[in-house]
Amino acid sequence: MPRFSCSAFLFDMDGTLVDSSVKVEDIWGIWCERHGVDLASVMAIQQGVRSEDTIRKIAPHLDIPAECAWIDDMEVTDCEGIIEVAGARTLLAKIPQVLWTIATSACLAPALARLQHCQIPVPDTMVCAEQVSAGKPDPQIYRLAAQRLGQNPADCLAFEDAPAGIASALAAGCRVIQIGGEHKLHPDVLCVLADFQSVDVQSNAEGLVLEIRE
Repeated sequence: MPRFSCSAFLFDMDGTLVDSSVKVEDIWGIWCERHGVDLASVMAIQQGVRSEDTIRKIAPHLDIPAECAWIDDMEVTDCEGIIEVAGARTLLAKIPQVLWTIATSACLAPALARLQHCQIPVPDTMVCAEQVSAGKPDPQIYRLAAQRLGQNPADCLAFEDAPAGIASALAAGCRVIQIGGEHKLHPDVLCVLADFQSVDVQSNAEGLVLEIRE
């Protein structure tokens, strides 16, 4: 049974705690139709990164703040089909609230909407897209998440599903467990889990111990 000790847990949101994949493609599809943009080009680069960074690469001539606001409004008002990644709520209920947080490329309003829709608790220390000057794969968001918990990133275990997020967490100094996928997206990923159903956590005087049932 693999075991990993750490001081705190840092979670990505989309693809890690909630499965929003169908809704993400729907919303970007509508956006692409509005602007005559190829959806495949957007989907190839949007996973795990901020909307503003995706738009800046695909259509830098547009009013980026206005386009981001449009996407945020769509994400806030339409959560149909978004579901919890299996086992997420059960795992979070076992972790002391001061020892976990979320570091997401979503803006605050959509993040709150999706978490509440899936009945996943919202940590006071959550870090969202508009709270950092550079998004994933830059390490800033994971450094800030660890800082808000009063922890060193090197003592934290991060959970991610996307290449940009994994790169961000590793660059911040975190150890990373990948959620979803057939193979590791980075050689430094500790392991790959389909979801959280095979995971248990214990807390002791030294911190947290994550156990993975094989």
